[in-house]
This record gives sequence, structure tokens and C-alpha cells, in this order.
Amino acid sequence: MTQGGQPDGLHDWNLGPTGARGWIWGWNLETTDSRQILITSVTPKSPAGGILREGDVVVGVEGRLFRGDARKSFGTAVTAAETVQKGGKLALLRWRDGETESVTIPLRILGNYHDRSPWDCQKSAKIVEAGCAHIVNNLKEGVDGKINVLALLASGKEEYLPIVKDYVRRLAPTDLRLEMSPASAMASWHWGYTNLLLTEYYLATGDREVLPAILQYTIRLAQGQSGAGSWGHAMAWPQWNDGKEHGRLGGYGALNQAGLVCQLSLVLGKKCGVEEPVVDKAIERGNTFFGFYIGKGSIPYGDNNPEARFHDDNGKNGIAALLFDAQDHEMGAKFFSRMTVASYGERERGHTGNYFSCLWGAVGAMRAGHEAVAAYLKEQRWFLDLNRSHDGRFPYQGGAGSSGAEHKYPSWDCTGAFLLSYLLPEGRLFMTGRGVKGQNALKGMELSETIMAGRSFSSWDHGLAPYRGLSPRQLLRALQSWSPVVRQRAAKILAEHEDLSLEGLVDRLDAVDYESRYGACQAIAALGERGLSAANPLRELLWSEDLWLRVQAAQALAAIGAPVSEVVPDFVKMISREDQSDPREMTQRYLAFCLFCRRGVLGMEGLLAHSIEGVDLGELRPAVEKILANPNARARAAVGSLYRQLSYEEVKPFLPAVHKAIVERAPSGVMFDDGIRLEGLDLLARHRIEEGMSLCLDILDLDSWGKRYRVMRCLKILRNYGGAAKPLLPRLREVEAQLREHREQKLLALHMEEIGSLIEHIENASAGEPLRSLR
Repeated sequence: MTQGGQPDGLHDWNLGPTGARGWIWGWNLETTDSRQILITSVTPKSPAGGILREGDVVVGVEGRLFRGDARKSFGTAVTAAETVQKGGKLALLRWRDGETESVTIPLRILGNYHDRSPWDCQKSAKIVEAGCAHIVNNLKEGVDGKINVLALLASGKEEYLPIVKDYVRRLAPTDLRLEMSPASAMASWHWGYTNLLLTEYYLATGDREVLPAILQYTIRLAQGQSGAGSWGHAMAWPQWNDGKEHGRLGGYGALNQAGLVCQLSLVLGKKCGVEEPVVDKAIERGNTFFGFYIGKGSIPYGDNNPEARFHDDNGKNGIAALLFDAQDHEMGAKFFSRMTVASYGERERGHTGNYFSCLWGAVGAMRAGHEAVAAYLKEQRWFLDLNRSHDGRFPYQGGAGSSGAEHKYPSWDCTGAFLLSYLLPEGRLFMTGRGVKGQNALKGMELSETIMAGRSFSSWDHGLAPYRGLSPRQLLRALQSWSPVVRQRAAKILAEHEDLSLEGLVDRLDAVDYESRYGACQAIAALGERGLSAANPLRELLWSEDLWLRVQAAQALAAIGAPVSEVVPDFVKMISREDQSDPREMTQRYLAFCLFCRRGVLGMEGLLAHSIEGVDLGELRPAVEKILANPNARARAAVGSLYRQLSYEEVKPFLPAVHKAIVERAPSGVMFDDGIRLEGLDLLARHRIEEGMSLCLDILDLDSWGKRYRVMRCLKILRNYGGAAKPLLPRLREVEAQLREHREQKLLALHMEEIGSLIEHIENASAGEPLRSLR
């Protein structure tokens, strides 16, 4: 900036309680290489007023130029300046009009953090006082407004109770009736967070006035849960499921950020006295859905694979820690709270923005005990103080380099989300530590290992850099870690060692603890074909009692590739067998990926993705039929690679299952629902199957998510039938008229051109080769 450089136009940053904002170079959530801060605005009469102005460049603190990340250095300097020792003096190096000079911004003296902060911490108390004052004068609706009111409630201060009571009762009229209708847009977000506030309020105050509304929200949320145990942006509306409850979700399916809050509010609803079978069954389904990720990785966006790259994913592990602890589920509470504690350096991540990551971080870490959450917050002090404004509020910051769709909350008030971290000592709410179990606490070596697991994380390399400095022996030891993330990172770096001996990895496949065995599988998978000598021990693990060990072994064998094609019959047997302990057919799902994934989807190439040479199709068919009926659409979609390899005579026995997979949609994995249906239509058209023509129009669904790709693909597939599709011309003209009147007609202009061209093509084309029929 001092040499005439220009900012990139992305968002600027709040610069702590100075009253100034500044642009800081950033990319991919990191400001690591920034060394200057361009001042973009200064609030009049704020501490920085008259000292900084727009266009100034801060080039250092405490008389020294920035030698590291300017943003983190500035935040650290704010923390130091607010201590008694510094006397509230923030010393900066300011560049203006070609001259650099030292200036001092006077800040309010708040005191020092200490190792147990926020417990017995005067600075934390003053931050809470100022933040609550801001909230009281700036009440608002929406998710952030509800969280702000929860912070007032969590403070335990009597003067705020009338304000909270009035706010909550307005949300909870005694005659409230919620309609189970798609007209209730984004219902999972609104209903889930409203019920969270209502239940926490009742459990803290005993105000029975809100119980009818809690009953209404809890039952409706339970009724709106999908059959898989998930929620999306909205409910699994009966109107979308032939009038039935617990069907498929609309849109693109499961959205766990909202779904976890819905599930948590059901659990708290029961604590408020709601006793309804529909609620009990929904809690059971939700626990099965979210509980699958225990020990495996972070809870992902939707009904996806466990996330082993990060210790948290936009706050979802934090919610899960509270969810399972509130039900006395020790294994779930311990795993997710520990993952959250280790995620202290990853909190700026978050799809569409990091508001929820900031909200649920310390709240989830609290379930690992006072000492653990204090250690977590100690790592974040610079971040917390940089976020806090001079008027006590916490404005939304977002991630470095984020804009557009990844920066959607610039107008949100984050004050309550951050204050909850400082209010943990009060323990008034479940969100702030009520009911924390002493037996789940992280202490001593266990806590030290957890903090080390998150050390030196960078979004640029997903935390891999520290592992490159470890010896092979240290990396092998890391494969035994409690953390799936540590194991994954160690496995990736081990694979970079060309002369690595497999002996140590093979020995670990027979270890007593599952973590060592998982880690060995992850490392062998990272080695690819170099892991061939571990094939036989891996095959033995395919029949383990532990589902995740079976999956990890299968993925390692798939990564080894063609040299282990003899394991395909084992995979087929595993898919075909009934397993009462695996009601969601998760083993089958992952084996489908191991066999049929192509183009590096999910980081793998399936063993049969490109060739079925030597495979007995008669033995393969029952397994394929089971996969095509799997509850998950992504598992079904993997089979598409097989469709492309079969002649008509080979595929003929599979056709009833292919047809059924087009007609009957998968209950979950809705985001990937079109995959196998479109592949199936393409296969039917390729082999001139008559029933495929009408199906091309049956699945158009002009109003649901993904329509632009789906509609265009269906029209192009139908074109392959030529003049044989003439009986469908009346329906095509109806669709053409619907597109002209569609609310998104501008976005569907190419589709209107395509359907016009298709109609003309069918009218003029010959019938072509005779059609075949499934009958």
C-alpha cells in the first residue's frame, strides 16, 4: 500500500476497539503474508478518531514493522494494550503521505486475561457488560437476534429478564399453530433456533407461558424430520411425499448445520416436559444419523462422508458435543468436544461465512470441561479482541479473501455469538455449560495432545505443513492418534516418503486399539499401488465386527487398485449380505464407491470403474441391484460407471433395477439424486428402451433444485429416440408452455431453445431402429 498498491475490493476488517476498519491482504481464509493494514474508515469520536483516517496505512505495532501476519499482530497488540501494564495505549506505526511515524490510540483498560479466563476474569466481565448493553439497545429478529437474546439470558442478570421475557413471549403466543407447509420457507433455521431459545428460556426461568409454543415447535420439527434422521433448509414436507411424514427432503437435501440445532431443540424440548412418540422416534433417528460420525471425523455439510481434513466444519461438531452431552451420551460428547477443542485454529472456516463457527466453537469445547475450554480460548484471544468493536458489539468479520456466496452475513450482529464464550462460567444455559459432565473433562496429557493436534493449522495446506517436519517414526506414531484428522494428515505425509517400509503399517493393522488400525488403513490408502504387500491383511479386515474398520480396509484396497482385483468377489459378498447392525446400509454405500467411483470422485477410482474384465456378471448383479436400492442417492449414482461398460445383452438382466432406480428416488443424499436417474435414462436411450422416453419427461420437475442441468440433460437424451418419440409431442409442447411462463424463464432461455429444437427434430425424424421394451 505504501508503494501504490491497490486493495482487491473484498471486505475489510474491524480493527478491535479502535473504531477503525482496515483492508488486509488475504487469500483462502489466511492473512499470513500480510504486512500492512490500509485504513478504510474511522468512526467519529472513537478511540482512533483524529489519529487515523481513511487512506492511512498501519505498518507496525510497538515501534516495529510487522514481521508476521499483520492481522494477528494487530489483534495481539490490542490484547496487550488493554492491560493495566500497558495503560490502554495501543502504539502503532502509521504511514501517511509518504511519512512513517509512531502514534498511540488510547483504549479502555480492561485488564488481563489469565490461564483460567473467562473464569474469575475482570476483562471478560467488562466485555460481557458492554456487549449486553449493546444488545439491549439493538434488539433484532432473525437467528442472530435470537442468539443475542440468549446471551442476555445467559448473563443471569435480573435487569435483562424483563427484556428477554418480552422478546420470548412475542415469539411464543399461547395459541401458536405452525403449518406443515412448504410455504414456511427456511423452516429448519427459523423453527430450530426459535425452539432453542424457547427451551433454554423455560429451563432457565420456569416460565410456563411458553410451554404451548415449545410443544408446537418440538412436535412440528419432529414431524418434519426426514426418514433418514436429517433436516434440510426446510422440512420433509408431506406435500412433497404423497402426504406422508418423514419422507424425502426437498431442495438439495440434508443440511446438518440447521439439522443439528433442530435435533438439539428436540432433546431440550423433552427436558421441558414434551412427551410425544413422534418426538422420541425423531430423536432416535437423529441420534443414529449424527452418531454415525462419532470417532470417524467431523460432521459434514449433509449426508456425506465424515470430514477427516478438519477438526470442525462450521461449528457442527460443537453443536454435536452439546447434543450428545445433553443426553448423557459419553462417547459422542467426548469425541465431538475434543474435536472442537482441537479446532481453535480452524474457526474462520465456514460455508457462506463463519458466523456459526464462531457461535458454536467455545460452546462445544465447554463440554470437555473448564480447563479445556480455557485452553481453547487462550489460542483465540487475538481473534476475539480484533473482532470486538469500541462500542461493545462484535460485528461480522468473515474469512480472509471471502466474498459473494462465501460472505453472506455482513449485516449480522455477532455480539451474542461471541459473548456466549465469555458467559461460560455462569453455566445458566445448556449452551453455556449447564449439565457439563466431569467424567468427560480433558486434562493433563490428554488436553495437551488435543491442543497439539490443532497446532499451526493453515487453510493453505489444510494443516499439513507441521507434519512435513516429522520423521517417519513420529508420523507412524501420529497414526495412532485419537484424532481422525491427525491420522489423515500423517498418512498423507508418510506417502511422500518414497522409501517407506510397509512392515510398521502392516503390524498396526493387527493392533489392539481401533485408532491404530484406522490410521494404518489411511496410510496404506495414501500409498496407492505401493501398498500392495498389505493386501492380504487388509482383506481379513473386511470381515471385522467394526463397520468403520471394514470401510477403511475396503478403501485402502480400492486405492491399491487393479492389482487387488481378486477382492471384488469379497466386496460383492459384503454388499449382498444382510446386516441388521447397519440399518442405513453404510457398508454397502462405501463399497459402492470402492467398486464404481470414477474420475477421482471422493478421492478414489473404483476397482470396476473402467473395466469389468474377468468379473462374473451373474454374481455381480445381486450386489448392483442392492446398491441401486441403497437409501443414499450418491451410492446409487456410483453404479453409473458400470452402465457405460455393458452391451445390451449384458445389461438386459439389470434393466428392471435400472428402471426402478429412475422411478423410485433415494430417501437421502438428495443433492446427488439426479445422477443415477440421468445415467439410467441415458442407458435406456442408448439401447432403445421404449419406457425411457416418457421417463425423460416424468422426471423433469421444473420447480425443484437442480432443474437447469436435469431438464437440459433429459431433453438431450430424449433426442436420441428421434421420430419414435412423436407420441410425446403433446407433452413436450405443454412443457414448452410451462417454461415460457416459468418464474425463472430468463435462466431457462437455453432450455426453451432446446425444447423448440427438439420438437422440430422429432417431427422431422424417422422412427429409426425398432424400440425394445421392458415388458
